[in-house]
Amino acid sequence: MNGNIWSGWGVSQIGPLHIKNNIPNQDAYVVKQFSWGIIGIVCDGLGSKSYSHIGSNALVKSVVQASKIFDFDAKDRVLFEPLVRDLWKMNINPYTADETATTLLFGIVKNKKIYIGRVGDGAIAVLGTNSRLIEEDKDSFTNYTTPFGRETLIEWKIYAEEEVDNIVLCSDGISEDIKKERMLDFFKNYVSNYKKLSPLKRNKEIKKWLENWPVRGHTDDKTIVTLIKESNE
Repeated sequence: MNGNIWSGWGVSQIGPLHIKNNIPNQDAYVVKQFSWGIIGIVCDGLGSKSYSHIGSNALVKSVVQASKIFDFDAKDRVLFEPLVRDLWKMNINPYTADETATTLLFGIVKNKKIYIGRVGDGAIAVLGTNSRLIEEDKDSFTNYTTPFGRETLIEWKIYAEEEVDNIVLCSDGISEDIKKERMLDFFKNYVSNYKKLSPLKRNKEIKKWLENWPVRGHTDDKTIVTLIKESNE
């Protein structure tokens, strides 16, 4: 590693409406460590698409595959998206991109840098020296989110590793129920509450919290991923 050890966790809970209608959880996520760093991904399949759960799982897999082979130091990062898109199209075969439409949020720690990317809704909190929130700027008239693979390219944010302590990514089943001005504090408290628990206890408590989400009438799937930096010096 490079002076820091990164770890993380993720939890997903199917929404009440999907349970009622016997629809799969359309969110997908991964937290995966490598010798070079760590990656966290959240994908939220569009509810109007028949096979969006296949699309979200395939996109998570594709971003992991691309991250393992892509050299961010040697290549222009705009080349990352077509690589992911080609892998995704192979991974969703025989379905089409429209049938499997999904959003994308990710954080990649590699080469002492933090690479944050997003297409579509949900939220990313980058917590550290100057904490900031990264969200989609939706069309105020349609409230429509643009999925991965359409005309909207990945929105990138890049930070030096020393600037960032924690990264939290969540699907809109969580972010849309929290007032924007309170969101950073919400995520800071979330990390503080759960980071010192054992993995088993943490997963159980977060799962219960998401299942009993304290917002009346909530229906959507809910997924939250956290990446934590710990000094190794």
